[in-house]
Amino acid sequence: MVDGEESAAGESLPLRIAGAILCHPTRLVFPIFPAPDACEDSELGGSALDRDISLLASSFPAASVIGMEEDVVRYEEALGLSPRASVAYRMMTKAAADPSIPDPSRIGYPGLSVHRAFPEDLEALLPLQEAYEREEVLTRIHAFNPAACKASLARALERQLVFAAKEGGVVIGKAGTNARGFSVDQIGGVYTLPARRGRGVASALMGALLAEIGGQGRVPALFVKPTNAAARVLYRALGFEDIGNYRADYFEA
Repeated sequence: MVDGEESAAGESLPLRIAGAILCHPTRLVFPIFPAPDACEDSELGGSALDRDISLLASSFPAASVIGMEEDVVRYEEALGLSPRASVAYRMMTKAAADPSIPDPSRIGYPGLSVHRAFPEDLEALLPLQEAYEREEVLTRIHAFNPAACKASLARALERQLVFAAKEGGVVIGKAGTNARGFSVDQIGGVYTLPARRGRGVASALMGALLAEIGGQGRVPALFVKPTNAAARVLYRALGFEDIGNYRADYFEA
């Protein structure tokens, strides 16, 4: 979607991008629209925006829509869609130069080790990936798919930053990125075995991951369920700021 402007002399100025809708081959839709106040004097205000959404996306059958809540709602209302399942999150991010990233060597506890994971760690990490998906990812309309779980983890180990925590030679936690943009890394898949929680495992993992992201001059972002109080406390302690409601809606399994 583009928005045009006119100069004081009435001349047309170059068009600029005012919003976008990513339609992924997996049938995931990610809409990004201008804020309501930005539409007041824009060609994309009100019903015009709804019309453009319909023109751009009505021929694309979405299996899921994910993004900031107001954008997801606007997209679905314009197309008359009603999700079968919806998961609420809070989006959080932090400044690239934030000094609150902990020194990974100074957190954790004796016997806990954190290391970068690679494709050869696939089998060791697979039980945690399965537990994470069952606890944090699957909705009431989704069933666990072992093959898809393994394939997803294999891709992450090849293309993303993934860190694993070990105790007594056993992997007990993991954290990594699940998307890498031009300058922002999205963190996801942070998980500690239930029996090992509350001991600083996630802090150690996040410390290592944030040190790597910051060392590359990139900005971290993540989304977390509002009900996950422990995770939100940890992320705030690490310097993350809450910036708004995030949402994932699903239309089919």
